[in-house]
Amino acid sequence: MQILPLTQDNLIAVRVSDTFASEEFDLFKAFVQEVIEQFGEVRMYCEMEPFEGWEISSFVENALFDILHAYQFSKVALVGEKPWQAWITKVVALVKSGPVRYFDLSQRQEAMAWMQHGSLHTAGSWQQ
Repeated sequence: MQILPLTQDNLIAVRVSDTFASEEFDLFKAFVQEVIEQFGEVRMYCEMEPFEGWEISSFVENALFDILHAYQFSKVALVGEKPWQAWITKVVALVKSGPVRYFDLSQRQEAMAWMQHGSLHTAGSWQQ
């Protein structure tokens, strides 16, 4: 996992590649919790390139973390390159209170602009 320069205030921007390991998730989780403590909510921008998925343990931890903190994610942009990543965005949207949107890697700039200037808290919305 790499923290991207777009990260500021309550906006966390990361790039995940290969397989998301438990150790990486622990660092990510601590960072998100820090931002939530400071700002009350977090906006998440995540590039998945080349992303193959999660280790089983980090997948389960991630799912539980998402459920526990669903109302503290005010906006989520997932940026990827594979059809299953667009599909997983729909699943993520089920457990997040704010809008969740998928962008293709070729739409990075649009995704970043949406994160910085897009619509505010809209419960349960998902767009592709």
